Amino acid sequence: MRRTLMLGTVAAAIALLAACNKTDNQAPAPSPSAENTVPESTPAPGSNSETVSAVQDAVSGAVGTVSAAVTTSTEGFVDAAAIGDMYEIQAAKIALARSQRDDVKAFAQKMIDAHTQTSHDLKAILARENLNLTVPTALDDRHKGMIDNLNGAADADFDARFIDQQEMAHNEAETLFKTYADHGDNTDLKQFASATVPVTDSHLKMAHQLDANNTPTQ
Repeated sequence: MRRTLMLGTVAAAIALLAACNKTDNQAPAPSPSAENTVPESTPAPGSNSETVSAVQDAVSGAVGTVSAAVTTSTEGFVDAAAIGDMYEIQAAKIALARSQRDDVKAFAQKMIDAHTQTSHDLKAILARENLNLTVPTALDDRHKGMIDNLNGAADADFDARFIDQQEMAHNEAETLFKTYADHGDNTDLKQFASATVPVTDSHLKMAHQLDANNTPTQ
């Protein structure tokens, strides 16, 4: 199964994360906003480029989950949560335009609605708490790469690529919210994280079900 790609690259992902030699729990600084277009650097669709992109996504997902498991600072949590919402909305919009499956499109719309709401809720808490934090307004390089790979997927491979990314992204999000709910340093944000865990878990289960229903809707 496609899941073996991620499992086979966890060790590489951990090594990559360690190589960053970070001393705090903050997410990487955001890069310029990713557009819903295929960058010139994206390989032309084909079996080899699809495999390379799938491995890149798997490593990216593993790195994200490892990072999420140690993100306990408020700034790190806010950065990661905000970027996660932006990625989900962008990826879902691409899926609405490109997916060949009705169930995938329905899931994508749910992700747009849900992550727009969590993004709104997060900003409302920050405003209420008067926290001196700047919410990212653009994706970081890791998530931008996932969007690039999604845009670059061949039509026949798009749904599988989107589902794979969604399983990895929601596994990362669930880890992030659970970690902060247990070990975070802001009471209101901890409550927000705890309340969001069941929602993220339901999204992960939906993504798993999409993977199981691998026959496109007629």
